[in-house]
Amino acid sequence: MRVVVLCTDLGIRIPGSKGASLHLQSIVCALARAGHSILLIAVAGSVRGGAAQPDVDAGWPDNVVLRLYPHPGRAEGAERERRKLAYTEHVARDAEQSVREFQPDVIYERLSLFGDAGTRLARVCQTRHVVEVNALLAEEETTWRGLHHSELAVERERLVLASADLRVAVSEPTAAAVRRIAPDGPTEVLPNGFEAALFASLPDQQVARRDLALPPGPLIGFAGSLRPWHGLDVAVAALGDLPGVALAVAGDGPVRAELTAQAAALEVHDRLLWLGHLPHRDMSRFLAALDVAVLPYPNLPDLGFSPLKLYEYAAAALPVVASDVGPGAEVIRALDMGVLVTPGSSSSLAAGVRSILDDRGVWRVKAQAARARALAEHTWDDRAARLASWLALTPVRTNR
Repeated sequence: MRVVVLCTDLGIRIPGSKGASLHLQSIVCALARAGHSILLIAVAGSVRGGAAQPDVDAGWPDNVVLRLYPHPGRAEGAERERRKLAYTEHVARDAEQSVREFQPDVIYERLSLFGDAGTRLARVCQTRHVVEVNALLAEEETTWRGLHHSELAVERERLVLASADLRVAVSEPTAAAVRRIAPDGPTEVLPNGFEAALFASLPDQQVARRDLALPPGPLIGFAGSLRPWHGLDVAVAALGDLPGVALAVAGDGPVRAELTAQAAALEVHDRLLWLGHLPHRDMSRFLAALDVAVLPYPNLPDLGFSPLKLYEYAAAALPVVASDVGPGAEVIRALDMGVLVTPGSSSSLAAGVRSILDDRGVWRVKAQAARARALAEHTWDDRAARLASWLALTPVRTNR
């Protein structure tokens, strides 16, 4: 198949180290490894040696063509939204000739705020349009940032989803949300996955700690961007009930300063270890250094995330303590890879961590079993095979 993969989300750059960028890079590479020809249209990240490169050691497969557009620059408020609208318009117009020449069988677009470029390109090129939905972004932005043009964002999102030939959601709650605002049209569910090559072998824990300058003793950890909806404040508070246990965080983000101040106020700052952003190729080393991973999500309504990091925790044979909320909790139950606790409760999180640290032999066996299942069932190559089967069978809807 010939597939245009399109993303006009200004927060998702190629190459990039945040989860959404890794998701986009990984599904493109997995589709290419399966033999499909890909034209990737996305926002340019850093450039090394004159050409953009992904955050994977192997680089882009030969059957991937990149068309990366420069980021228009950061902005806030109404100006931020204006730039998103202008960027989508520019991509829809400028990429048309490239898409026509590529002659795609399908355009696979990641849903973006104000993003209708895929709808327009599919119409003019008379090809199928499939939309990947990680969240309803108009609702998400209104909740966490506020939108000046919320009515336009909601209506454009509805029209894109309603006209798509197929919607691919990352979780059942997200699929339900899609059907709620655009009830007509087929919808499938495809969770996130992980790069098997990065977890084919795992380093020794002591070697990993030495390489990352992490201390001896019980060590819990979190990998990912630091956003309010990740609930890291609960993990920091839990350190007060976990004497002698340190929390290592591989990532950065807007709430880091708040978390640092919280740790100082609770007098646990010496046990909160910041590693900053790590190259994705080093993620297996970081996870191998830990005894327990934490996913302390708050009790958010309609939580539809499919945490990429959760499958990486499984691949690293790392037990998890997580909030009993959302699709991630169902994965943990299915793989029997951790303990589920009350969302927002630091004492419950601490109790879950202690239960694993006090019975490491049992959890080591369970974690190895979860790793085997993850490698067999949850890699990006597995996800790409399922996606490709849907793309090949999706007909063009007559109501576009």
